[in-house]
Amino acid sequence: MSKLKNLGVNLGLTLGGLLMGVIIGEIGLRTAGIEGYPKIGDFVDSAPTRFHTSDPNLGWKLKPGASGEWNGEGASFVQVNSEGLRDREHTKAKPPNTLRVAVLGDSFTEAIHVPVEQTFWSKLERKLGNCQAVKGRSKNVEVINFGVQGYGTAQELIMLRKKVWDYSPDIVILAFFIGNDVINNSPKLEYDRYRPFFAYDASGKLVADMSFRNLAPIDRNERAISFVDRMPSFIVNNSRILQVIKKVDLDRKKRELSGDFTTLSTLNLKEPQDAAWQEAWRVTEGLIVTMRNEVVQKKADFLVVTIGDPMQVRPEAQRRKNFMRKNNIQDLFYPDRRLEKLGAREGFRVLNLSEQIQGYTEKYQVCAHGFENSVPCGGHWNELGHRLASILINRNLCQNLKQSQVPKKQP
Repeated sequence: MSKLKNLGVNLGLTLGGLLMGVIIGEIGLRTAGIEGYPKIGDFVDSAPTRFHTSDPNLGWKLKPGASGEWNGEGASFVQVNSEGLRDREHTKAKPPNTLRVAVLGDSFTEAIHVPVEQTFWSKLERKLGNCQAVKGRSKNVEVINFGVQGYGTAQELIMLRKKVWDYSPDIVILAFFIGNDVINNSPKLEYDRYRPFFAYDASGKLVADMSFRNLAPIDRNERAISFVDRMPSFIVNNSRILQVIKKVDLDRKKRELSGDFTTLSTLNLKEPQDAAWQEAWRVTEGLIVTMRNEVVQKKADFLVVTIGDPMQVRPEAQRRKNFMRKNNIQDLFYPDRRLEKLGAREGFRVLNLSEQIQGYTEKYQVCAHGFENSVPCGGHWNELGHRLASILINRNLCQNLKQSQVPKKQP
């Protein structure tokens, strides 16, 4: 009994000491004004910004009618129209004598980093209206933006099916971001699992995997939660210590994510090194070809536009060379050329923006990516990047429209 009594006393003293330590810690953190992250409900939202909301088909989408200032990277006033597009209002019925262009893409296309009038699709609408080939067939030009931040090709294909065809476009542009679109299409490479994926079944058919709908909220995005989030909300939200621990844990995950993404970004620029990357490319190419087939069935024109990784278009030639040497990259434009070859095999046009924009940035020593309030010469397109893209895309579309108007020679 004496031993049990001593054990009980020691246990009580230990627990009492721990409790006192917790109390002192709580008082100390509150007195010092040190804050962490509280727990807001039990839902881990994959929607990337406050302008987005969850969607059972796409994972997330722009929230119809949302608006407000954006200053996270670049700056703009964001206005989402009633149909959930970052664009002005468009009637679904195409007006008579109108050429309509639909643009699918991710954050480069949604482009909340710059004002609407500076986006490549807004500039493209104005430029394409001055194309002589367009003037010869249409009175008006409408370029409609279907871009959504974070989307991969799988989501863009579903967006094509669910929304784009309601607007009867004459041309569909797929803006493909070299930096992460292949990653987004792979459940083995993509960390945010609250999204649809596609996979090949036993018969070789590409089928949608919508199992993300069944994910528990806490399991949707492993990089967006802490082990603290698995504790009851009332405990976390009444404990400054747990909130600080959560902040430390999430900040660590954010740093790891940045490092992981840097590594993955270099692998985007290489021939696939393992089975996961081989399958990711196979699925990506299958999705693009599927999209082309559906566009052709609707008697519309299809154009893939490659948006370069920031490193591909850095103005400093030596910096690019050092990057390639350090990461054993043989061709900085490997993914662009791979997609060009796919287009040549499957019969659709691919416009490689990266090499042409690199030529401009190197000649004038300017950056097409980056803003003063974010990473210099990195991240998303700035106004120059959007302007150069609009010029190059307009040139491609206008030239193709001219060629389509040339009468074919009789045999």
